[in-house]
Amino acid sequence: MDNQILNTINQMVTLQDGVAEWTDAQSLEVLLPKKIASALKVGELVTFTTSADTNGSSSYFVTYNSDILSRFEGLLDNSGYVASYGIKYDGYLKQSGFEQLVNDTLCPQNGLIRVQNAVPAITPYVLFNVNYTAEASEKRLGMVSFWVNGVTGVTGVDLGDALLWTVDRIASPSIEEGTALNYEQLLQIGSQHSEQVIERELIPWRQKNQRQLQRDSKRITDYYSDMIGEIKGKIKKRNKMGEEKEREKNRIEATRMELKRKLFDLHERSRISVTAQLHSALIVWLQTVHINCQLIRKKQKRDIVAVWNPYQKQVEPLRCEKSNNPVTNFYLTDESAQIICPTIWSS
Repeated sequence: MDNQILNTINQMVTLQDGVAEWTDAQSLEVLLPKKIASALKVGELVTFTTSADTNGSSSYFVTYNSDILSRFEGLLDNSGYVASYGIKYDGYLKQSGFEQLVNDTLCPQNGLIRVQNAVPAITPYVLFNVNYTAEASEKRLGMVSFWVNGVTGVTGVDLGDALLWTVDRIASPSIEEGTALNYEQLLQIGSQHSEQVIERELIPWRQKNQRQLQRDSKRITDYYSDMIGEIKGKIKKRNKMGEEKEREKNRIEATRMELKRKLFDLHERSRISVTAQLHSALIVWLQTVHINCQLIRKKQKRDIVAVWNPYQKQVEPLRCEKSNNPVTNFYLTDESAQIICPTIWSS
């Protein structure tokens, strides 16, 4: 029970761009941004513990009734919330026969992948819910959601029917049982992927705005071009000379400058600005199989973990370590056998 309190604080700290590190099973050392520390009324470097033997002014004994939890919850009103639970898998979890399956699914184009062994393991899957506001001449509000494998960092994974198994939901695993989450990396991956998903969702609106911009630009350009044409025609028809001709030329130049300003204002009003923030996250712990593999590129060898998802009955993709995009066909770098997607490799 104590661990669940500190796990909650750990996740809250990560959401606030802080850093948390376990010193033991009952203590969590935390480095907080200055604003967050001020809002919580604590120092920037503090230790939260569920041990009653607390020493030092920078250590806080926490229970479910602690005021510090209420302060964290207040911050989450703006930054989102995190829920977590596990799902028990009652079916047969195979532990062999992955060699051919891995080689058929994961294909290094300039190296080899070898299966070493496979072991049952609990894998955390993180659901990111990110809301966004897009503003131009009008405002649009939306939310995108996607899953990230907490072990491999692969985005867009599918949990299949796992979430339908409500009768098999169990408590989250303890620190000893579960896989440690790299919150900083997952937030970075989630942030990058949310930008891509939001951008795809806004494509139709961007295209609509672009068409409107082109129509308005043509209309304004035609209007001012006609004005300039009329002034030039007036000069020619009346055969203006000297100061009168110079005044009309100045009118033409002023009209061109006004057209330039109008087009600039039009483009500025059509520019789409997007802001996004994490609304909430859900961590689901699934019983899976971790397939320990070795990537081989020339003299380089590197151990990786591929995940077999029993709900999907498939080996999940790996992650391109440059773009963070999921890949099944990939290249390996000569220096460290890093996984690189084909589009980056060829560029």
